[in-house]
Amino acid sequence: MRIDQGFSPDAPLHFLMALNDSPFIIPSFVSSKRVPGPPPLNFSLRSKDEALEQEASEAYIDHLRRLADEWIDSGKSRSGEGENPVERRLTPNLRELLDGWASRNKPFIGFKPSGDIVLFMPACKMDFSSPLEAARNEAVRLFATFMDSPHRSRLCKCRRCNVYYYTQRQPRGYIKNGTYCPKHRNSASANRSNLRRRIPERKRKLNLASRCWGRWPKRLTDAGTQAQWVAETVNEKLDRYCTPISRNWVTRNRAEIGAEAQLTLQGN
Repeated sequence: MRIDQGFSPDAPLHFLMALNDSPFIIPSFVSSKRVPGPPPLNFSLRSKDEALEQEASEAYIDHLRRLADEWIDSGKSRSGEGENPVERRLTPNLRELLDGWASRNKPFIGFKPSGDIVLFMPACKMDFSSPLEAARNEAVRLFATFMDSPHRSRLCKCRRCNVYYYTQRQPRGYIKNGTYCPKHRNSASANRSNLRRRIPERKRKLNLASRCWGRWPKRLTDAGTQAQWVAETVNEKLDRYCTPISRNWVTRNRAEIGAEAQLTLQGN
């Protein structure tokens, strides 16, 4: 029986590439046949059933992602907005899968010359007679070796593009707004900042527009002229860092402006 020594130095990259659907990492789950090929070998290996091979590969990736997502989700808050990778725990489903895999494959421990304990993982023998089942078993095996690594708290999934990645450092605690890959981290932070600024800015614009609505000169009877007059009056009162409003903005928000203007009149 071939033995893998736990999570090898290359395994973190292999695990990540498999999650992100790299074709160079996905193993073959269907037996191959020789076909004529160019020199020097004069042959190449090709799957005997390419459709079944594709189905098994998709099952492998899907099952591996389900395991990774369930592990990541175990550290999320109840609202789902924030997460704490350090607080991740095996769910009953994950624990049952891993316990079942361990009882069938029986990993064992050994010792390095330094005295450190090493967990040895048995490499699963590929069962070509049942490719889909072999794909799911291989996904569980790879996830089991992942759980024996220091990367289990560093694995994250970008909430913008759904790409899996490792953080450069071990997370220290609660991440209020969730995790984003390096490509989208800055844009996500900027969007949150803009949203925090836009919400009170919109409320101020609605408040000013409702007050102007009640002071609209009655001699102007055209609805478009009314929206234009309200927009120009509000823009005169806005701070210079605020985005000016247009006649179309007033028209789109006319119901809210009218309702707030009515409440203002009733309060007076």
